[in-house]
Amino acid sequence: MNKTKLDLNRFEHQLLAGIITAFVDDFGYTPREVFELLNDTKQQMWHALSEIANQKRGEK
Repeated sequence: MNKTKLDLNRFEHQLLAGIITAFVDDFGYTPREVFELLNDTKQQMWHALSEIANQKRGEK
C-alpha cells in the first residue's frame, strides 16, 4: 500500500478526488486554477500539518 499514489479504492483518496472535481464541476475553476490552488495550499499548510503529525507521534 502506497499512501502517496492515488488509489480510488481508499475512502480518503475518494474524498480528495471528489473535492478537486467539485472545484471544476461546481465552482467553475479551470484545471490549471485548481492545481495552482493546490500548490499554494501545500505551501501555506505545510507547517500546520507538520505540527499535527509531530503531535500524533508524541513529539512537541
